[in-house]
Amino acid sequence: MRQATRGLTLLETMIALALLALLASLAAPSFGGAVERARLRYAAETLAADIADARLEAARRGQALHLDVHAGADWCWAIASQPGCGCAVAHSCQLKYETAAEHGGIRLLEAASARLEANGETQAQVAPAVFESARGERLEVSMSPLGRSRICSPAGGVPGYPAC
Repeated sequence: MRQATRGLTLLETMIALALLALLASLAAPSFGGAVERARLRYAAETLAADIADARLEAARRGQALHLDVHAGADWCWAIASQPGCGCAVAHSCQLKYETAAEHGGIRLLEAASARLEANGETQAQVAPAVFESARGERLEVSMSPLGRSRICSPAGGVPGYPAC
């Protein structure tokens, strides 16, 4: 009598590995899209949070704060105590700043600077900041005259955000 052997044969192991590799190659493109979408969300949500924090800080200090935003390849924004403080490098007048280097692969297509008053208001109309991923997905951060920020998706293609 022969005893039954336990375990997998080399052929069974190779077939299982080939199936696993096939499934991984099918999932990789959607994973890349999810990572890029997360970066896009992070950039937009960080700006919206910085605007909310600046509103609160302006009210706490009793003085206006300034959102200085620069779009383009080396985009950045800063919350500053003085207008025109700049955001490309750190200055003593800045309370916080963000640069494109901290948000790899995300572009800031357009944006406008704003003054956040101590009473919570801002200019009557502030142009929205539009972020774009390498895949072309966009999120827009807009600010109401009362200084409240809102995130929306211009094409309605980013899950979790309403269409603009």
